[in-house]
Amino acid sequence: MKKTVLFLFLGTFFYLAACTQPTVEQKQPEVIPSYVASEVEFRDFGPEPFVFNIEDYTVQNETYRTSIWTGTYMQLTVMSIPAGSDIGEEMHPDIDQFLRVEAGSGIMYMGDEEGVFNFEERVEDDFAIFIPAGKWHNLVNDSDKPLKVYSIYSPVEHPHSTVHQTQQESIAAHEHEHTHEH
Repeated sequence: MKKTVLFLFLGTFFYLAACTQPTVEQKQPEVIPSYVASEVEFRDFGPEPFVFNIEDYTVQNETYRTSIWTGTYMQLTVMSIPAGSDIGEEMHPDIDQFLRVEAGSGIMYMGDEEGVFNFEERVEDDFAIFIPAGKWHNLVNDSDKPLKVYSIYSPVEHPHSTVHQTQQESIAAHEHEHTHEH
């Protein structure tokens, strides 16, 4: 009986001692991010075939609007809407538009009449927005960071290689383009 108690005592002692001993620090494997942004070239690559990381282009863009690809029937632009700013009320009578938010947040407004918005939705990273032709709309950045979005127009809305550094430059170019159309 004494042997059994002694063995149990020693076994428990060694077990507890082994469990409380400091372990050799294992080196943690280096965590390599699965996504690392690459340097991008901002220019219009259309209408040639083009494959790229759209998030890199959208997030790194610092201009109000830059066209990345302009084809015959479709166009992609990247936009950076400054904190507290917006796209401005607009309507494209014959253009469907797709927007995707890659960074930031804001509010998307849409309606059937200028200045009358009966649709309002909060948007943030990874949100997609479909704007039917003929809908008045405005995307407002109500945050303190730039709102980074890309926009697909079908058919094309802006001339090939469009770059608008600011919203004011975009408005002036739009007025110039549309006064020379008629």
